[in-house]
Amino acid sequence: MKKKSQSTSILLGHVPEELKEASIDVFLEGFGRKVDHLMLKPRDRTQAKRVYLDGADFTSALYAVSEGNVLGVLGFQYRRKKFINLNLDTLKEEFGLLGGTVRKLSGSVFKDLHPLKEDELRVQVISVSEEVRGTGVGHRLLEALFAYGRTRHCTGVRLEVVNTNPDAKKLYEAMGFRTCGFLPYGPIASKAGFSSQYRMKKAL
Repeated sequence: MKKKSQSTSILLGHVPEELKEASIDVFLEGFGRKVDHLMLKPRDRTQAKRVYLDGADFTSALYAVSEGNVLGVLGFQYRRKKFINLNLDTLKEEFGLLGGTVRKLSGSVFKDLHPLKEDELRVQVISVSEEVRGTGVGHRLLEALFAYGRTRHCTGVRLEVVNTNPDAKKLYEAMGFRTCGFLPYGPIASKAGFSSQYRMKKAL
């Protein structure tokens, strides 16, 4: 039985220390194919968690939490801060000099090739635990981000969505996002489950 999103608290820029690892677990649950086949290519999930725990800026995220469980994570970029970071020293320690450098460059899958304006927010990642998908958790995380952006007088929110996730694209469109670009990846991203991304933007 799925939990109702109404009993879920949305936390901005803070998650208890004991829930940080669970937050990375939720991120990897939603982005595991990208991480495993396109970006990090770790030996196992434990190694991936070490890398992301080390690099994450937990102040640049919103968390859906219920009864001590992390149900959703929205990591965002605002000005020079962002949720997903890859520490080059950590990558070299885990994968060697060459492997670490290549993985640092491969991290561009979480970058928008178009520079982010000072008054814009960008959704780097949004992931909801499978047990609560379809209950409104993702919607609430996005609404909380919009509210945060308005308090900082941001003019818009940007994100990217892969071409193989039409349900997410429909959700974003229903929430006011409009397609503003297209990022082709071709066969390089096939194992990660997509071949292109739509760039989308919502005015605040």
